[in-house]
Amino acid sequence: MIEFADFVEHAPVEPEVVAAYRDRVPAELVEVWEQYGYGTFGQGFIRVINPAVYEAELDDRIGKTQGDGVAIPVMVTGLGDLITWEPSLGGLVGLIFRENRGVGLGDVDSFLLLTEALGVDHLASEFNCGVFPEAVAAQGAPDFDESFIFVPLPSLGGPGTADTLQKRQTLSAIQVMVDLQGPIGH
Repeated sequence: MIEFADFVEHAPVEPEVVAAYRDRVPAELVEVWEQYGYGTFGQGFIRVINPAVYEAELDDRIGKTQGDGVAIPVMVTGLGDLITWEPSLGGLVGLIFRENRGVGLGDVDSFLLLTEALGVDHLASEFNCGVFPEAVAAQGAPDFDESFIFVPLPSLGGPGTADTLQKRQTLSAIQVMVDLQGPIGH
């Protein structure tokens, strides 16, 4: 099990969530849920979420069209990106809505180890998240269920600068971004 030096627990994962997803996600994710619960790590950038809530609310907005069509939301970022477990790939995929692109993140162990070992350097290379620390310094950290969202989105012509970031409810922000620009097919 990976030890997170900076994990901040928000709440324990409900036993019914663990039971419902135990056979749908890798054992490493179940271990995170059981040992750490819902919360943040990676200097507050990565958030471990309730997959059932995100699956129910996002439904077809996830955009999984290839392979077996299964993409289970397991994490989000402080910039409103969605991280899904995709069994047909055997790995995690980051859906970066603000840039209207996806990125393969590798298997769960690799992603967690690299994030813990390299921190913001690893996250910056995968998520282009250099504005996140700037926004935290200027506005304070977002609440667990919030993210910084560009207004307007860079994918829709916004400048993508830290001064255009606003705190929004993460789930609602993802819904709006997909409604405006369409799902990221992957």
